[in-house]
Amino acid sequence: MQGEPGNRVMGAPFRGRAVRAGMFFLAAGLLFVSRVSASGPCAQATSVATLAGPEEPGERLVVTGTVFAPDGVTPAAGVFLYVYNTDATGHYARERGAPPRLRGWMKTGPDGRFEYRTIRPASYPGSTIAAHVHTQLWGGGYPPQWNTDLLFEGDPYLTAKERSDSEALGRFAFIRPASKDERGVRHAVHDLRLKTAGSRFSGNIQHGMEPCGVRP
Repeated sequence: MQGEPGNRVMGAPFRGRAVRAGMFFLAAGLLFVSRVSASGPCAQATSVATLAGPEEPGERLVVTGTVFAPDGVTPAAGVFLYVYNTDATGHYARERGAPPRLRGWMKTGPDGRFEYRTIRPASYPGSTIAAHVHTQLWGGGYPPQWNTDLLFEGDPYLTAKERSDSEALGRFAFIRPASKDERGVRHAVHDLRLKTAGSRFSGNIQHGMEPCGVRP
């Protein structure tokens, strides 16, 4: 399992600020040194990413949204967004320990907006965990952090707590409708609000930061 399921309100722990080299952070009670290399996927990131090509089995899904500052009003520019999800069989990768196959990096512009194209994920095989897309953020003056996982209305595995937590977030609700257009492509909107504090990540969940040179 590549995710760290837990608090759906702000995803699982991760660290998320792509900061200047040598700058230190006291985030979630821990001191981090974060830096971003001039190479890797972050260097080429735009506000749009494709996680799944046309050959990938599954229902097509396009997710759009805006990253906001902690005030929930101001669009956050220069923030890196890393997302990943399971395939149509509920697996992240074909080989145990490999990074997720369906993943992508984005960087917000002045309007804070992003878009990614993937497939609707499946639940983990043999589990009752709702299907979801993991979301991690860093940069733009904010520490690396998990944000809310994207879940889907109508999923039979949604829990009462997940529904309650999502509803409490208002416009930042993470259980979202994913309706089909005339071409059969599903569309969902998932707005994100940054936290001032970062998250803690286990070593096997840093597969989004490491290629960008972001490390504790």
